[in-house]
Amino acid sequence: MKRHSIYVPPLVRRICHVAVIVPILAMATSVGGYSQTSAPPTNIAAFYHEMVGAWIGTVEQYTDGIKADTKYFHGVVKQTSSDTFETLFEYYRLDKETHAPVQVGVTSMTTKITPEATATNTITGKGDVFTSPKVSESEEHLLSEVLIMSPSGGLKGKGSGKISVGDIALGKGKNGEVSDYTSTWSISNDILSITERLKITFRVLIIAKHYDIVYDFKAKRGNDIMGLMKSAINEPEKQK
Repeated sequence: MKRHSIYVPPLVRRICHVAVIVPILAMATSVGGYSQTSAPPTNIAAFYHEMVGAWIGTVEQYTDGIKADTKYFHGVVKQTSSDTFETLFEYYRLDKETHAPVQVGVTSMTTKITPEATATNTITGKGDVFTSPKVSESEEHLLSEVLIMSPSGGLKGKGSGKISVGDIALGKGKNGEVSDYTSTWSISNDILSITERLKITFRVLIIAKHYDIVYDFKAKRGNDIMGLMKSAINEPEKQK
């Protein structure tokens, strides 16, 4: 995926969870210079072997079609056994006044490769959500998905989960449901791309509110998350 924050317009109090999920993006100007990769992986284990290592990138988030602030993250993928991979994502945003990095969330993911040529992901995280431009609420989430190979050599996932958001009116935030969760994964030219789509529903008695969430991740290999964030600050200045 930090506490991981997003901006949510105050009139509709849109809810968005930290990202999970995971998560990963590089600016378009930052991905040049990579050599072409070999043929696409032919199975999930091979795909995850390519993912092993450190990644830095950005994530674009949308709640009901409205874009939130860009987030940055550092991710590390490790193989812990013959069929298990552990991933940790730490998320950051830039303070709008000081341009200093602020950690806003953390997500961990355990991936188990199955004998049936699929994989299961268990994703946990903590972060925060903005219910107005200056007010954020804490959140925790637990997600699970099943991954299969796609014909293009990437991965496709489908799953569901739970999310809890503090201090939402009428206690609605305590029992959020995540449904219609899908993900797509690809690695091309040493760039990792992930797109996640999900619906979050909060219910109190017969009242229900739904939010459609999209995350677009891209990442390149590396550890210099601060350098990536500084380059994002300096790029608009160069264009003036």
